[in-house]
Amino acid sequence: MGKFETNQVDVKNDGRIILYQRPRPDGSIIPTWQMRISVPNSTGYHRASTGEKEQKEAIRKATNTYEELYMKVMTGGSLRSKTFKEVYESWKVDLPKMVTKRHPTYVKERLSLVRNYPLRFFGDQKVEEIEKSSFNEYWIWRRQNSVRTNPATGKSTPYSPSNNSLRKEAVALKLMFTYSVDKGWMKSIPNLNIPSLDRDARRATFTLKEWRLLIRRMREWTEETQSGGTVGRDRYVTQQYVLILANCGARIGELRYLRWNELRTEVNDDGTKTLIANVFSKTGEREIVFMEGSEVWVKRLYDLRKKELGDHPPADGYVICHKDGKPIGSLKKGFDSLLDYCDLTNDSLGRKRTLYSLRHFYATQRLSKDVSPFLLAKQMGTSVEMLERFYGQVVTSLVRREINKNKVSRTPPKPSENEYPFEDSKLLEHQLDHRRDGHVVIDH
Repeated sequence: MGKFETNQVDVKNDGRIILYQRPRPDGSIIPTWQMRISVPNSTGYHRASTGEKEQKEAIRKATNTYEELYMKVMTGGSLRSKTFKEVYESWKVDLPKMVTKRHPTYVKERLSLVRNYPLRFFGDQKVEEIEKSSFNEYWIWRRQNSVRTNPATGKSTPYSPSNNSLRKEAVALKLMFTYSVDKGWMKSIPNLNIPSLDRDARRATFTLKEWRLLIRRMREWTEETQSGGTVGRDRYVTQQYVLILANCGARIGELRYLRWNELRTEVNDDGTKTLIANVFSKTGEREIVFMEGSEVWVKRLYDLRKKELGDHPPADGYVICHKDGKPIGSLKKGFDSLLDYCDLTNDSLGRKRTLYSLRHFYATQRLSKDVSPFLLAKQMGTSVEMLERFYGQVVTSLVRREINKNKVSRTPPKPSENEYPFEDSKLLEHQLDHRRDGHVVIDH
């Protein structure tokens, strides 16, 4: 018997329909009968007032309610109905606890993706009633009601979001719906009727000739401000960031909050060393394997922080950070400045290059070397289908066992006399007998 349930009546003697009355604080009984109903193949209870004071009428009302709920559950519904807004409010509280390894910005971005438009559209609708047809209407409404607001003037301008932007929103919605299913508020995740990828919106990349030009001019661009200062530091960090991105295939967000204690070095069969990072992305936690020699650029960033702090950077410090140690939210302006300096802002088709062009460059170069799409997909945290969709012109049917085949010979970097926490000699010796399967990546 529940704590606040008095005079219980088991209508069918099977625990499915329970009538009860509630006691008042003074001990007297409220005459109106309440009902607590459970249905097979469903979790939780439906609690409500029958609105009846006569037990016979209360039984009739509760029985009818049970039959309605039974049919509802059998057709995919749930006993514990929640509105979209109620689910969002609960998810907003629980999400930070569910993704403790993520940076707070990850939570903020996911919540805003659902709050900005979906919450306005679905607000008071029961989540269990949301289906494919609901999203047919939503995506049309979303395109017709999208606006950008200038924070300085407060002026809003209508715009039409790309399918890729809408797909990002759908990922956040799926995250919330999964939470709702786990809570028992929905039977399953609805068909979101997600818009197709914008095939024509494929980001621009670089040819090998353009990449070599970028490398050369980037050195000049950085040396222009060797005297130091904020601009000099920003250009130096941008230079290392560009080289790292193009040689590991990571997403921008995966490196944004990378910490020093998430890096480690392992030894290959031939005695060479491979730098590996544990990152957190939209596909979950995964490992990224850097190309042989990429550790040079990571070490440069470490040396920069060591010089600024007068000591080794803290283990949980960010690799890509401002002088005060806070993560750099975006290096877009620096990269745009670099491209303008190199006269490489747009590709031959007039498409504007972005930082993601470095990820695309990495992918096309690896695929052009007959690297297995299966291994490459794992390295990049994507799927073979996505690789084929975007890089069909270079995806090969030849499957290699190693991701670092066909390397271009290169002069090995000079050994550094400095010590780095992610490159410990004793640890490396120990790892000779405890290796993990690794992937070595792009040559340039």
